Amino acid sequence: PNAKEKNLDLTYHVHPEVPNALIGDSVRLCQIIINLMSNAIKFTPRGGITLTVEKQSDEQTDLTLHFSVADTGIGIPIEKQTTIFEPFEQADMSTTRRFGGTGLGLAISTQLVHMMDGRIWVESEVDKGSTFHFTARFKQAKPVESKGPESPSLVRPGLHILLAEDNAVNQL
Repeated sequence: PNAKEKNLDLTYHVHPEVPNALIGDSVRLCQIIINLMSNAIKFTPRGGITLTVEKQSDEQTDLTLHFSVADTGIGIPIEKQTTIFEPFEQADMSTTRRFGGTGLGLAISTQLVHMMDGRIWVESEVDKGSTFHFTARFKQAKPVESKGPESPSLVRPGLHILLAEDNAVNQL
């Protein structure tokens, strides 16, 4: 609603090499993206915001994705770009009065990114906008062929599933 009220363009781009299914903590990932998108909307008076997801590295069982949230907002001075990831820090304390918030979103996102074996950083220029980047590591899901006409399913390695259902639709 806040983006619509400001008439901001919200776009996303997921590169084709990013798999459709991965194993990881979707709750943490959503919280990080929500925090970064909320900040971008809050500090962007006009223009737009773009979320991009691309594959950074691919190992046999693990995959690291690179996420970025780019905005056309107010930007962050270079001397404040490292402190904004600390609890209760904002680039300028007047932003609390002007834009609201406590400054905890980036500190929480930093902790969540570290829990996902990643890192977080920002590139920004005052009055030009900011791009917040983070990486996160996931396990790759392995397709398992099913024995029926339904499509293949994905399972977590080492996971055992007990299925007690006689209806084919419910089994799917």
